[in-house]
Amino acid sequence: MNNWHRVAALLCLWAFSPQPATGNPLLPIANQDTGKKIFEKHCKVCHGMKGDGATFSANALNPPPRNFTSSKSKQELTLERMLTSIAEGRKGTAMMPWESVLSKAEIHSTVLYIRKALMHLPE
Repeated sequence: MNNWHRVAALLCLWAFSPQPATGNPLLPIANQDTGKKIFEKHCKVCHGMKGDGATFSANALNPPPRNFTSSKSKQELTLERMLTSIAEGRKGTAMMPWESVLSKAEIHSTVLYIRKALMHLPE
């Protein structure tokens, strides 16, 4: 196989390989169903099932957990900020870092779920 054939084969593999949900080739492939499961298992206790932060545990947290449904959150929370917040946590809040617990794909899936299902943002 000459170099031209190798290049053509690689281009075909790249063109037909699954792409990340956001279209950003630097992000792992996200799955909203996986994100929902992770949110329900780890996040809803503070952020609430609807993502509004209206939970019993929120009463004991200062500052309270983020209300993803507010217009302020929809303006402030970029995809990158959310990925970083979940991975690294948020200093001065109860938000712990999850990068040692969740894979990058799981973190991206959780952000995708929050942004689409709870914040109703297009992506």
